[in-house]
Amino acid sequence: MRRIAPTSPVSRRRGIALAAAVATVALALPGCGAVRTIAGINTVHLEQARIESMQIDLADGAASVCPRQRVQMHAVVAAQLPKQPAPLLYETWRGANGTRRNGMLDFRNFAFSSQQGRFDELGWFEPNPDVLASLDSGFAISASLVHPTAQFARTAHYPASYDCIDRIGAAAGPGIDGRDGGYGERGRDGYDGAHGGRGEYGRNGGDGEPGGDGYGGMHVRAYATYVATARYPRLLAVRLEGDVEDFVLAPPDRAFVVVAAGGRGGQGGDGGSGGAGGDGGDGNKDKDRPGYGGEGGDGGDGGYGAPGGRGGDGGQIELIYDRRFPELAGWLRMDASGGSGGDGGSAGASGSGGDGGDGGSGSGRDGRSGNYGSSGPTGLRGRDGFARMQAGDVAERFRDLPGVRAL
Repeated sequence: MRRIAPTSPVSRRRGIALAAAVATVALALPGCGAVRTIAGINTVHLEQARIESMQIDLADGAASVCPRQRVQMHAVVAAQLPKQPAPLLYETWRGANGTRRNGMLDFRNFAFSSQQGRFDELGWFEPNPDVLASLDSGFAISASLVHPTAQFARTAHYPASYDCIDRIGAAAGPGIDGRDGGYGERGRDGYDGAHGGRGEYGRNGGDGEPGGDGYGGMHVRAYATYVATARYPRLLAVRLEGDVEDFVLAPPDRAFVVVAAGGRGGQGGDGGSGGAGGDGGDGNKDKDRPGYGGEGGDGGDGGYGAPGGRGGDGGQIELIYDRRFPELAGWLRMDASGGSGGDGGSAGASGSGGDGGDGGSGSGRDGRSGNYGSSGPTGLRGRDGFARMQAGDVAERFRDLPGVRAL
């Protein structure tokens, strides 16, 4: 029986990608109900249903929307499908792609829209991250039923909230992941003859490529104070200038972080699997002139995993808080740390030895398996940057913001 080389990390990733592709194909074939049920994506479509009512809300039950956090919509429809004796309630499913949603309403039954953000095909609303854009108006979200005859539309209004905001700035971009090493080729089989030929050695797997270094952190200056809006009597306001400009509102009296960290190093490429050895050729099996089977070829060695990239150096932060509120110093934090090193690549799997050939005088020796490669080391951490906080006069930085009043 032919032996199979152990599954490499590269093979596992390709298997995952293949499974995702199968699910995508199943999604594209509405007639394949059994396949879609197994995949967990056999959702309900309403084109032929009689619709009695429709309602919308947020999937997490929240009564407000935070400008810096995605939220999924939720719809409930009373509908009578063909061959059903009476209407039933159907609702959209909750969760990201990959969530099992058999028997739930497909989001393609609805057209969602909002001037304060955009939607994806799974009903996730990505709000406009500009906190000033929704300060007074909040978020108006509309939904229309996509149906050949029934016309249902609903609009829901949600005020803006800021509970999801606990930082400003960001870590720098990560390094590029190294490419994986290629698979070693399988050795050719030995020839058949009076005595079988030996199978060729499998080729060694290729080594992975090192991960790229992470990017260095930003250089920024931040200003912090307390403000009031028409809806909230007291909020933390932080304005960022420098390599990037931003403004956020956040709940007061809670830890808040200004971030200018270095980026993570890229992951090292995995070593490629060694190629299998070729099978030995068969020898003569005639009783008058018996021959020996050829030896199987040895498997190739797995490639070496590459080292992860070095983390990017931390940036520079100068944080100035309103001297009128000394308690701010106890709530504000700064992160100018160096980025973590990238993970090293995994070792390439060894190639299996080829089978010995058969012959009238005896079989050839099976080939030996190759050696596993070695894993690559984790990349070095980037150097920490510079961060300083001090009290100062910051009122001027918040005078030009509509709807915001400094306390």
